[in-house]
Amino acid sequence: METSIKTKHWTDDLKVCNQTGVGEATNQIYKEDGTRCVGYESRDKKCLCLANNSTTNKDANETTSMYAILSGHNGAIVAEKALQEMAADLLLDQLKKCNTDEAVKELMRQSFMSVEKGYFESINQHVATKTAIQLHLSADGMNQYEISQQFENVLQKLDSLNNALSIGSSAVLGLVHRSHLYLGNIGNCRALLCKTDEHDTLTVTQLSVDHNLLNPEEAARLFRLGLLAQNFEGVPLYSTRCIGNYLGKAGYKDCNFLSSASAEPVIFEPEIVGGIEITPACRFLVLMSSGLCRALHDIFPGDISTGNRELVRMISEEFQNQSTLGGVAQSVVHRIVQTHHDTYMQLVEENKPTAFDSRDDVTLLIRNFNYVLPKAFVNRKNGNRSLNSTISYSSTSSDATPTEGNHSTISSNISVTSSNITQPGNPYDSNRRIRSHVDFSDFYKRVEAARKRGTLPAHIEFD
Repeated sequence: METSIKTKHWTDDLKVCNQTGVGEATNQIYKEDGTRCVGYESRDKKCLCLANNSTTNKDANETTSMYAILSGHNGAIVAEKALQEMAADLLLDQLKKCNTDEAVKELMRQSFMSVEKGYFESINQHVATKTAIQLHLSADGMNQYEISQQFENVLQKLDSLNNALSIGSSAVLGLVHRSHLYLGNIGNCRALLCKTDEHDTLTVTQLSVDHNLLNPEEAARLFRLGLLAQNFEGVPLYSTRCIGNYLGKAGYKDCNFLSSASAEPVIFEPEIVGGIEITPACRFLVLMSSGLCRALHDIFPGDISTGNRELVRMISEEFQNQSTLGGVAQSVVHRIVQTHHDTYMQLVEENKPTAFDSRDDVTLLIRNFNYVLPKAFVNRKNGNRSLNSTISYSSTSSDATPTEGNHSTISSNISVTSSNITQPGNPYDSNRRIRSHVDFSDFYKRVEAARKRGTLPAHIEFD
């Protein structure tokens, strides 16, 4: 069962990555008069740690950083335990033996599997107690009404066990190792990688896969199991894949809206991608909690890429306004939270049906690679902007460097969208050359318009 006692973990003593900013907001329940209240203790857990895997403690390329957000369902116990165990698997000595992309990804996959296995071992007593109660009740041959009248305390115990066995967690985890990025996710947390193209336009690539009912492939999988859309009306199927949640997996026959399935509807199957070389074109990595993803969907109910693009636009704007990465992330979270509530209130005022009346925990993690933070505090000791330093890129290739073919394979499985976001105040293009001080965009627009009208002077060559 959940506890509100703050526990200190070994990861609290790890060095925090100072190229990372985090913004957070606790869940809220909305009321039609505009007031709000917190519904439950926050279930989001996060990690932004560094660990040096070099025996000499001097090689910067041997420093591994881990960034993770885990969003708990029905409780935080699974998320908290999973985070601690995965950090131990990935930040200690195991990565020293990983010299290829496949080796790193396999270690991540094994870490996810170890967490899932540990979860099922931890609930053995709960499952045994529940089974004993069910056998006792069925042996008496009474109907449901008679059971409810004579065994009220037993049924309350059964409900408590079911609640405990329904606790699970979504997770998204980014690992930066030897100047390459590896990404693992399960459930409905999300990861975006923002890069600049040859025109210095910020492009948004979703590296993770959403495992929920908005994903056509996941919805089709449940349909093949015999579950229809009406099975999920008004029920909280937070994600179709997750860590934990016995009640949606082995115990699904005891769950009313899942019991008709022909096999386990909620599955454990993480997605792992990488390694993606961190080049100068990589600007920042974004990790989002499941609550933030749902809030974006409520605000921008169309295509998922719209919410991603608008979020990155906000981040880009706040890079110009804030002096710290933490300030960037928290300001974006504040904007999302306020917009979400405003959207709800507008629907109420217009007497329109509201698809939501609450908001889950929101956590946003931004790992900056080399996106300029113009107002960053100046380090007076060395005269540099303390938060604008970039990572050192490895100029040597190795087995961990993905080929163009490998990168294409990764891209074919993810949603890629481009937004016309060019960082204001940055005088350099993606090749670190000074941009032209003359903007010819209006001239080209006028030429194109004249070409369409057929009014371009014939004696002047415009191409």
